[in-house]
Formats: sequence, structure tokens, C-alpha cells
Amino acid sequence: MSILVQKHLCNKGFECVLDVVLGAERLNIKIEIEGQELILVLIENKPFTAMPKFVLLKPESYSKLAHVMFVEFDGTIVGAICVNDRDSVSINFARPELAVEESLKRHIILLKKAITDHEWNQRELLREFYSNWLQICDLDHERPLLVACSDPVLQSLAVYSPQPDAKSGLNCHYLVEPADNSLSPLNGLKWSATNVRRSLAGRAVVVPIEDLKPAPNDIESIREWYIKTIEQLPIKTRNTLERKFGQWREKQYWVVFTAETVLTERTWFAVKLTSKAKKSLPVKRGSFERWKLKAQAVRMFSHDNVVRRGGGNTNLFNKRIALVGAGSVGGEIAHKLSSAGISELTIFDNDIYSIDNLYRHVLPEYFVGCRKSEALCYMLHNQFPWTNVKFSTEELLQISERELIGFDLIIIAIGRPTHELLFKKNLLDHEIEVPVINCWLEGFGLGGHAVLDIPGSKGCLLCSYVCQESGMRGLSSNLNFIEQNQNISKNIGGCGEQYISYSAVCSAQTALLATDLAIKFLENRISESCKVSWKGDDHEASLEKIRLTHRYYHFDNSFKRLPLLDEDCDICNE
Repeated sequence: MSILVQKHLCNKGFECVLDVVLGAERLNIKIEIEGQELILVLIENKPFTAMPKFVLLKPESYSKLAHVMFVEFDGTIVGAICVNDRDSVSINFARPELAVEESLKRHIILLKKAITDHEWNQRELLREFYSNWLQICDLDHERPLLVACSDPVLQSLAVYSPQPDAKSGLNCHYLVEPADNSLSPLNGLKWSATNVRRSLAGRAVVVPIEDLKPAPNDIESIREWYIKTIEQLPIKTRNTLERKFGQWREKQYWVVFTAETVLTERTWFAVKLTSKAKKSLPVKRGSFERWKLKAQAVRMFSHDNVVRRGGGNTNLFNKRIALVGAGSVGGEIAHKLSSAGISELTIFDNDIYSIDNLYRHVLPEYFVGCRKSEALCYMLHNQFPWTNVKFSTEELLQISERELIGFDLIIIAIGRPTHELLFKKNLLDHEIEVPVINCWLEGFGLGGHAVLDIPGSKGCLLCSYVCQESGMRGLSSNLNFIEQNQNISKNIGGCGEQYISYSAVCSAQTALLATDLAIKFLENRISESCKVSWKGDDHEASLEKIRLTHRYYHFDNSFKRLPLLDEDCDICNE
């Protein structure tokens, strides 16, 4: 294949030869940019499943170039060039020469831009600073520092060691925070499951940089990069650093740097300094003897940073939600609300997590025998550091009017229409105006429903119980796909072992329906009462000879929000 590709590139005007380099016979392409000769080497000689990769020989011969990273290949330092996401382009593997040509053109365009446009090159080097910094970090042996500090000013921090014997999770990381930060989200991470507190590993100092320079190319350059960065700090910052923090005597320090890159984006990274004996923090060129410097990665552990990076909305942080029902649907809702950024969540349920729940609930096996509401609370606290989930063993009709005050939204996921209708009556009788989402699924994979009832808008829960034939309010929702007055439960071991057939997929689908409705309402994207349904196929229901409603056969608006108001509702049309 190499000869075929070489012939094709030569026909296209490229100076291309086959030569033994980097431990094998490879294609070498010689190009010239601004009087400089560069050699690109194709390092893949097999059928391509992604864009072919080229490396730049002797990258140290050129000024630092954006998107060119120094890496070791077969014992030689080469320049790895990032021209695109290699998996984002469809490759015609039947014509490898075309894939190589396209990749080569992209490499040349990028290198030409970096060499000829100095301003662009510098801007890109700063934009990708953290990516380049990671290249010189020992990520195989040292995980990123978790830094719970978002204020980019000169300040001291406390550093806590990883939990002893921790193999995974946040307990494997060093924790870094202001020494007097008693309300830090890291507080819960300072203790192990056996109530052993992490040890204090040392001190750190935050050093803001006003004029950030590109990251060093390799590990050997860290010391000189660090010295020059300290020397170029403003005189006031340097004096404070030496006078206030340079007097500490420790065996190890962390200097956490922070700087703006481009478009007001801010980067954080660190250097770890270690010594065999206790010494003062080195801040002058002559004080670095016997100090070992190591680049360290930093992960900012602030609410804004983690929630936004995970796709959540920080504006939902203080919204107060009551979730009634912690079953398979309610459990999914609780998890998805928390992942969306909801912090103030109260879960009401008195049910016990049993073996029967294992295959359609978000809770793991070791919670069997616990109350679902309490187990969910514990699980969510473990995953979402800023959550303030609470639980209650009260059921829907036991919740007092006083407890309902202050909630921005109530979500009911219990699948008990009588209780839900009585709860709605209580809200009306006591003139409690709180938005409510009622959601339920139907067995046999037929579908699920969610109703958003917003006080003061058109439509309420009772609209979904108006019989479409008589115009009178009934006991079965007009959204249902299963006809009423049927025995749809299955029986394994007698009366105490009856259940309705539905899968975890159906639970999750219905939960997503309700959660999406809740989030859009809380984000003020929905202001009118509405209803949403999803419809599955009737295969299982047909096998069980279950009779379905007229709505099922004519429904084609899955996941579409529809108006809730029914003109015959006796409440909405008083």
C-alpha cells in the first residue's frame, strides 16, 4: 500500500520518498514553508479506519507551533500534529491514497498557518495551554488535583492526601481548598467510609499570572519555565509571595497557577515541588537547588465548573422540588433532576427496596431492605457533591399543607390515581397554589404520561380525567392507553405476589418525559399547563389479550407537549 500511496502523492506534486525512519520503512514528505524545510512522516501503513496521522521530524528545530505536541515515538521525540478529530471524518478505505492526500493537505495548511501567522499561533498556543500542560503531566501515576477555589488571587491553600488504599473515585485525588473553608463541598470527601480523616499533605499557594507564556515542551523544561514565570510576576505579587509564603518550611509544596487564556477563558494548572528536607518555598532563581519540580493537572471543583461541564444548569441550584414516589420511575426522576443541577430535592416515600425491584430501579443491590427514599438520598449525596437531598417516609396524603409551602414544583410518581385526585382536591380546598407534575406508566410497554398542572393557567389535572364520551369526570385518565375495568396484573405466587409487567426502559422513558417537563418549567420555558405521552408498541399487550383505548390507536404525538385544558372540566370552567 505504501508504494501505491507514494506514487499517488508524487503524481499530485508532493516530494515523497520511502525511507527507514522511526524504526520502520515509512513515507517521508518534504515541504517548505517560509524558507524552512519540514519533513512529515506517515506513521500508519495499514488499512485506515480514521484519518491517517503524520508527525513532524525534529520539532525542536522550529519555534513553538500551535497544535504541535512533543511526543516520544519509537524512542525519538517527534511533533504530533492535531489537525482534526480523526474519527469525525468518514474514510473511503477502498482508496487509502485519497485519505492520505486529504490528511496531508490538512497538516500542511495548519503548519503554514502556525509558521506564517505569528499572532494566530500565539493565540492558539494560549487557547490550548492546558492540553499542552497535560502532555508533561504524569497522569499514569498522579491524578489531577481537585481544587475547590474559584477566586484567582494570591492566597494559601491546604492540600489533603488521597484516601489510603483508594483505587478509584474522588478519594484517589489530592483535595485542595482554602485552609479555613469549613463549608467546602470537599468536607464530605475528607473522611473515609471507616471514618478515617485524610491527612494534611502540605500547603499550596494560588499564583495569578497576568502574562501567560506557552506551556513548556517537555518535562526537562519545567524548571526553567517555572523560574521565568515567577520572575515575570508583578513586583508586588513577587514580594508578597516571598514575604508571606516563602517562609514556610515543608518537604513539598504545590503552586497552583491561574491565568486568562483567550476570550476571558481561565485556565488552572499546578507545579508540585518536593525536597528530601524541609525547606522554604523557592521563589528566587538561586533557591531551586535540591528541589524536584513536577507538572500537575488541576480539575476545578467548583459548583459552576462541574455542573456546567456536566450539562447541568446552575440556575436551578436553589429551586425546591418535592418528589413523591421513589419507585422505578421516581428513582430515575430523582437522579435526572440532580444531574440537571437541582440541589434542593425532598423525596417522599415509605416503601422498602426489595429484591423484586432490582432489575428496574436505579438503586444498587446493597440497598435491598432499606427505605427507597433514604437510599436514594444517600446515593445522590455520593454522586453529586453540592446536592442537598432530603427524604421523608410520609406518603402523598400524609404531607401537611405547611410542608408544601415554598416548593417550586411537586412531582408525583406513585401511579395511584385515587390518591392523586384526593391530593389535588386538598390543594384546591386549602387554596395552595403550587405547580404539580403527575406522571405514570402503563404496563406491557404501551407507554407513559406526564401532566403539568400550573395554577392560574388553562388546564388542571382534573382535565385529564374528563370522560371524552360523557363529558363527566371519571376515575380513569383520558390519557390512558389501556381500557379500564380489566385485570392486567400477573400472578406468580398468589395474592401477595401480583405485579404489572413493565421494564426498566419504560420506567426510564416515563421518568425522562416528566423530568424534561419539570426542567423546562423551572427554566421558565413552559408557562401553560400541558400533557405529554409516549407510546410503545402493543406486542406484549396483544399476547395478553389486553383491550386498548381509542386514544392508543389514534395517538401519533409521542413526546409532544399538548394543551391540558378540557372544555368540560368542572374546575377549569366554573
